[in-house]
Amino acid sequence: MAFVGLRHPVFAPVTSETDGTEPVYGSGVVIGRAMTADISFKHADTALYADDVAVDADNSITGGTVTLGTDDVGDEAAKVMLGDTATEDGEIAESCAPTPYGGFGYMRVRRLKGVTSYIGYWLYKVQFARGDESAKTKGESLEWQTPTLSGTILGVYPDESGEPRCRIRKSFAKASEAEAWLDARAKITTAGS
Repeated sequence: MAFVGLRHPVFAPVTSETDGTEPVYGSGVVIGRAMTADISFKHADTALYADDVAVDADNSITGGTVTLGTDDVGDEAAKVMLGDTATEDGEIAESCAPTPYGGFGYMRVRRLKGVTSYIGYWLYKVQFARGDESAKTKGESLEWQTPTLSGTILGVYPDESGEPRCRIRKSFAKASEAEAWLDARAKITTAGS
């Protein structure tokens, strides 16, 4: 597949889980504008040896990581994704507690044989962590300083098959359709919430 773009990262907190059904999500947020999304899956990568040769193997996905770069992580997104809270006087208290589990989605733009399509991806369960920070003064040439969030990808059992799943995807002819699909999964009811 030939991909030429990345858009619309969203997150929704998991409110409950039951094996055999998808997690239930609370109201989600658009995280910011997507710059990068690096997904890395971990594999069991285990072979069974018998009679001095490998006779079977397991390369199942056992988890993974996502590294998300955005133009900004706003206060509302930080509250939902990282557990931050607002004080009465408008300060934002950054949490040191474990962050909530949630669903994470994004859209990739694909161009193949002159046809553009938009693929929505939804990771069922991710736990993001606040990224490291580095601040620099503005010099002769501007260096953009943007946030990076790292997340752990976890598996769920979303149906009666008994097979763990980490992600689903759906292809659309229009970007607006893919965005609406992601917003529906993340329970985002208004643009930009």
